[in-house]
Amino acid sequence: MTIADAHVHLFSTGFAGVAGGPPAGEDELGAYERLRTHHGIVRALVIGYEAEARYAGNSDYVLRLAAERPWIAPLVFVRAAASPPLQMLRELRESGAAGVAIYASDEHEGRAIAEWPRTVLEELRCQRALISLNVRPRATAALGTFVAGLDGCPILFSHLGLPGPRQAAPTLDDARAELAPLLALSRRQHVVVKFSAPYAISDPGHAFPHLAAGPFVEVLLEAFGPKRLVWGSDFSPALDYVSFAQTLDTRLLAHCTTPEIEAVMGANLLRLLGDPEGHE
Repeated sequence: MTIADAHVHLFSTGFAGVAGGPPAGEDELGAYERLRTHHGIVRALVIGYEAEARYAGNSDYVLRLAAERPWIAPLVFVRAAASPPLQMLRELRESGAAGVAIYASDEHEGRAIAEWPRTVLEELRCQRALISLNVRPRATAALGTFVAGLDGCPILFSHLGLPGPRQAAPTLDDARAELAPLLALSRRQHVVVKFSAPYAISDPGHAFPHLAAGPFVEVLLEAFGPKRLVWGSDFSPALDYVSFAQTLDTRLLAHCTTPEIEAVMGANLLRLLGDPEGHE
């Protein structure tokens, strides 16, 4: 099975981690490169993240890594509150960025994204930029016009829509209600969901195999189908809770056929990257 990773974080000094140190060890890049070789991961979206001051400059670091590593498709961090200048977007594309990563935790930040001007959306469409969104449901509810204005750009909603942690699995109806803003976007064929970070739906996060996430996966498969889910490891933050091998576990995709699982685990992302064979 060919595997491609839709959500990776790499930091020059390592991810801080819940215990105050990088869960992947001091050589974070080396750790991921060894893991991708071992597991046969041919491409990866590496997400620029600068929402915290200690990670300032992370996007530039990711772009530098990508310049020497064809397996990296870099996404540059853009703040939700301020629309990116057109010239900045053009310069980022020239620097090798595959798209942008946007984070929004509440409705206010969701509305700020929705107010980005038409000229910015047109530039992103012209670039066919990949848009990675880390947004909670309340923020997602404000993004209808933003998503509609980016037709032709793959828009990837991270971490199963970020419904939040719980100790027990919800009913399917409760899962549908929680993810209603995201499910409402399923008619937009350029919207994709990352099958990533099920630990973030578990309380505690180490409660592998994260059965609390199961109903959310099921309703997302109902709405989007297996062709619009893409696996992501959430390296290295995930390693605070699970092993890397556990991030690759597919038992939450038990309702899928083997070809559908293979699509989620790699083929779908490679298609979005325009590289169905996974060339490096």
